Amino acid sequence: MQSRRRTCAAILAALAVSIAGCQSSKESVNEIARRTGGGLVAQLRGTGSAATGVVHIFDYRDGVAVQLSIVNLMPATYRIALHEGPNCKSANLFSAGPAWAPPGSNKSPGELLPQFVANEDSGNQNSYVAYISGVRTEGPLSLRGRLVVIHYGNKISDAFPGQPNNRIACGVLEPASTLFMRDS
Repeated sequence: MQSRRRTCAAILAALAVSIAGCQSSKESVNEIARRTGGGLVAQLRGTGSAATGVVHIFDYRDGVAVQLSIVNLMPATYRIALHEGPNCKSANLFSAGPAWAPPGSNKSPGELLPQFVANEDSGNQNSYVAYISGVRTEGPLSLRGRLVVIHYGNKISDAFPGQPNNRIACGVLEPASTLFMRDS
């Protein structure tokens, strides 16, 4: 079991390194779509911040692997969360709705994915790889259409209309092949 975990960690780390070398969000999306042949991709855009990036989610074992590549974060702790909301259009990302976790998950929506630290040593590029069990990119437990939100700090907090909060970037998960064809 320990050997299997090391192998899984090595694969996920290699995937993170492979996207870390991309020079722009568009290149990242296109390269990921070519390499993996699918999955879901969200292009992250900041609201009130310069943060931009790409989240790629693809089926892995009994769940999904989540890869984040993001630039223009100040050194700090952040969390990535999946949200139910309809869109990323409101100025403070209130429209992203509450954080979401799959039915029956043993983790709360705010702790579904671990926190990550952006630091000056990584230059301007920060990468992150995680795993979520019990969901898929397609089918009844699909993440398609969900929103990915980057939260400043180590806590996922609620947002209220017109009030400042810790949500700094958002994107909608859509099929990588669709996004690839649209952006080419």
